[in-house]
Amino acid sequence: QIVDLDVKRNRNREALRALHKDAEPEGKAMVCFGNMFIELPKAQTKEMLRKDQESLDEEISKLRKELRVKVNRLFEAQGKPELKGFNLNPMTAEEMKLINRILEG
Repeated sequence: QIVDLDVKRNRNREALRALHKDAEPEGKAMVCFGNMFIELPKAQTKEMLRKDQESLDEEISKLRKELRVKVNRLFEAQGKPELKGFNLNPMTAEEMKLINRILEG
């Protein structure tokens, strides 16, 4: 599911980039919805793609968080020990700044 959503996210990103590069910013763009094409204003198309990107990012993040729990349950069911370091989260930019200050210090 994560891979499928990521493929869709990449396609949306490519479409946004193509619309951004277009020499004619006003006008209409052909958009595929299922098995039909609809001509929409480019501004509306860009906004729809941005909203779709945001929802895809949220869904992917949610699935990744759930994946950790599911992997731990799988290991528990198999009688294997829990993965160490698997529940780690990346440091924020502010935390990295503080660490760099301490190390320079």
